[in-house]
Amino acid sequence: KVLRGSELVLNLYSRLVLRLPGIFHFLSGSSVETNITSHIALTQDSPGDLKLMIKDCSNLLGDFNVKLRKG
Repeated sequence: KVLRGSELVLNLYSRLVLRLPGIFHFLSGSSVETNITSHIALTQDSPGDLKLMIKDCSNLLGDFNVKLRKG
């Protein structure tokens, strides 16, 4: 049973920036972006038994940015 008014759409945006030491330092500053969208709901099977349900989850990879630095 899905509780009334308890369904949400969760949108997450993230950007990962690389900071690499040593021989891979030339890639430092490169990044990747992603968008994650998920429909979530709070359900209750019995009194006091609440569960968080993820209905679907989609992921969209966006911008890939490669910066090459001088060694």
